[in-house]
Amino acid sequence: MTRIANPELFKERILIHLRMDTDVNHPKVSRQLQALWDISDLTVRQAVGLLRDDGEPIASGPRGFYYATSPEQLDATVDDLEKRIAVISRRRHSLISAQNKMREIAGGQRLLFTNVNR
Repeated sequence: MTRIANPELFKERILIHLRMDTDVNHPKVSRQLQALWDISDLTVRQAVGLLRDDGEPIASGPRGFYYATSPEQLDATVDDLEKRIAVISRRRHSLISAQNKMREIAGGQRLLFTNVNR
């Protein structure tokens, strides 16, 4: 059974594995890293995020994670993160707009559903 574990406990192991056993042509998908330590996809992704927070050049793409050895190898990962930021920002703005509309209407969201069954 795969376990959700504290990503801090696996951060160093994942870093060492990516440094020693991956490159741009030989990335590792999360599933492969999960199998090494019987951990969840969430734990792998959180550990990779923590490594990036620490400044480790962990690149990723559709083929998996790898330890980048040149600035250019990080371009696609940086671009992907920028796209995610844009989507999250747009969704945040939409939710804030909905929140403000709900505050303007007495009774909030309840009024949005009053005519659903009619």
